[in-house]
Amino acid sequence: MREQSNSNQCFCLCGSGLPYEVCCKNKINPYESEITKKVFLAELDRLRKNYKRVCLYPNQSECSHMIHAHTISQKAVLSKIAHNGRVLMPVANGPANLFDMQEVGIEARASKFYCFCKKHDSIFYPIDKELPPLNEMTYFLYAYRIFAYTYYKIKRELDCFEKLKQKYDVTSNLVALEMYKETAADFLQLEVLKNTFDTAILTPNYDCLTNTVVTMDYKVNFAAAVCFCPVVDIFGNWIERKGQYPLVYVTVIPHELQSRILISWLKNDNSTFDNFRTQIETVPRRFLTKYLNNLLPLNCENMTLNPLLWDKWGTAAQLDFKKMAYRYLNNPYIKVLSKTYFQKREYDLFLVI
Repeated sequence: MREQSNSNQCFCLCGSGLPYEVCCKNKINPYESEITKKVFLAELDRLRKNYKRVCLYPNQSECSHMIHAHTISQKAVLSKIAHNGRVLMPVANGPANLFDMQEVGIEARASKFYCFCKKHDSIFYPIDKELPPLNEMTYFLYAYRIFAYTYYKIKRELDCFEKLKQKYDVTSNLVALEMYKETAADFLQLEVLKNTFDTAILTPNYDCLTNTVVTMDYKVNFAAAVCFCPVVDIFGNWIERKGQYPLVYVTVIPHELQSRILISWLKNDNSTFDNFRTQIETVPRRFLTKYLNNLLPLNCENMTLNPLLWDKWGTAAQLDFKKMAYRYLNNPYIKVLSKTYFQKREYDLFLVI
């Protein structure tokens, strides 16, 4: 079926611009056997682990040596929810992408990535303090760190896929190929957003975001630093995208005295999110927490949980959380279903322990 699909095309579906007969037809079909599939997935896993370390700071001539930087502050955030110095993170393990909750040390692996040098990671020092003042600069730094992580992660996936295309017939899995093409198109918009963030840093002028904060009068037992394009609002209404890639940046910051949920987007997207902001600031708290309780696991790659919260949930809630997160990893189109955001869940991210 796959070869018939290609044979009816002037060019190979992989996007090389060449006829299929002289392109992917002569490459290895990674799904022709279980052994070949395992080799393919293992090679993808190696490419991810060995991916280059870069500094995304716009003026790279000033860079120092590379480090692995936290996307969620170790001192100001992770330490508040750690148990014996460890937290739980949702992780897709190994070449088969087997999903599970993995216990990691906050000094070693928790929420780390490789896209800033030591010198330029220091720009985030103002938000590595406990409950820093919220102003244009600190809001910007929270959002920028989320963006940098997302940009790096997606660029890594695209580069790894391009590398594998040289050896494997990627048209053998048309669903995966379509997802790759959509991701590549989205990345072009990320490049535009990167220019916006770069300009703000170099100017410096941090007045490019609309920001709001929700304050909880207790310590939540999870942290998050994620961005996404919202599909529905807190009442289940579809959000009409008026920009090409309107991202919302969400940071959840636990603390003994209070917890903060920071929500930001570019001012250019105000027309898209004006009603959304009004809802965030006016709806009863239980509406917002239920919405986030369903939404955040769908964007869970940069979340950490207190192991004591995980234990408090029990088996049924743990399985429900993993099911929610794993469904998205295997089927991202689950995000476009309005009911996804309003179902009653066994787990409760906002549970007090």
